[in-house]
Amino acid sequence: MEVRIENMIFGWHEKLPEMFIELLNTLVLTKDEQDVRGVMEVFARKKLFNALFAFGYGAHHLWVTQKKASDPDQCLENRLLIVEF
Repeated sequence: MEVRIENMIFGWHEKLPEMFIELLNTLVLTKDEQDVRGVMEVFARKKLFNALFAFGYGAHHLWVTQKKASDPDQCLENRLLIVEF
């Protein structure tokens, strides 16, 4: 498992850095793809997480990106982090 931060976060919401660190710390402790998916199920149930971030899966990775402050239905163009499994 490798967790890699690819871009800086934009702290447009006061809880954004805290939520990101909580996500990062939790992902670092995962051991396999099943753990990662379980973690993301928990975070996906959090209303604030969904307002701040978007995520998805590739064949062998999880990606997370930050949503735009000006339009929460759109994401920033670069990934925030990637977890390769």
